[in-house]
Formats: sequence, structure tokens, C-alpha cells
Amino acid sequence: MKPLAPAIMAVQQNDSTNDNDVDGTLKFMKWPLCYANPGETAPSQTIIDQAKSKLSNDERYQNLNCQVEIVPSQVMAVGSFSDASMEPVVRKADRQLREALQRDGLQVSDDTKSRVQFAQYDAIFSMGKRRGETWIPLKDGGHPW
Repeated sequence: MKPLAPAIMAVQQNDSTNDNDVDGTLKFMKWPLCYANPGETAPSQTIIDQAKSKLSNDERYQNLNCQVEIVPSQVMAVGSFSDASMEPVVRKADRQLREALQRDGLQVSDDTKSRVQFAQYDAIFSMGKRRGETWIPLKDGGHPW
């Protein structure tokens, strides 16, 4: 993993709670390991196989719920913030981005209403100001791109 790749978090409201999600939310963390080259729809199968092999053969990952996921490309609206990625900061940035999208007539994907998705850059390598972004996927056809 490249040290400047973002840590991507998604926090989604959950209808039921369990021992892991006491507050009724599901939290997911992802780290991009590789990207598709321009003109390709997915990274090379060799890279995907190497990542899967690492997860299944490395004892450090045996008891963790880790998996390799291929995420299709999509158009994202991005809003940046520089404060720590605390819940009020992230929710405010998400709300501001949603207001700007509505004002500009851009349509968000339907499945984003109960989810906040954000990225942190350099979080473990910086002590002061950090770079954070809130991400909202746009609906297919809901934007001019």
C-alpha cells in the first residue's frame, strides 16, 4: 500500500444493533491497493491474485475480516476538509457537499442517504493539519460527465 493512498471509511446507519455495532452504525474501512490503468475496467488479474494470496497466506490476516474487493469506476462529488475526521466534522462536510450538489442540480445515488463516505490522507504520517475528503457518488445520468 502506498503511504499517501487514502484510507476510505464508510459509516452507515444500521436498523439493528449487535455486539460489534453498539451504536447502531456499521463502519467499513478500505485501502486502495491498486487502480486500473487508463482504458482498462479493472486492475490486472495478476495484481488481484497477489493481493488475495497475501490475505489468505499471511497469518497476520487470518483472524481479520479482510477481503479484496473490485470497485467499479463511478463519478464522485468530493468536498475537502482539513480538521480531524471526527463525526461532527465529517457530517458537516457531507451536508455542505450535498447542499452544493442540490444547488447545482447534480443528483446523488439513491443508496447514499443513510451513509457518509470519507477519505483520510496522510493520517498516520501527520500530526497537525490533515487532508480529508467527503465522497458522494453521483447517479448515472445525474451529471454531465
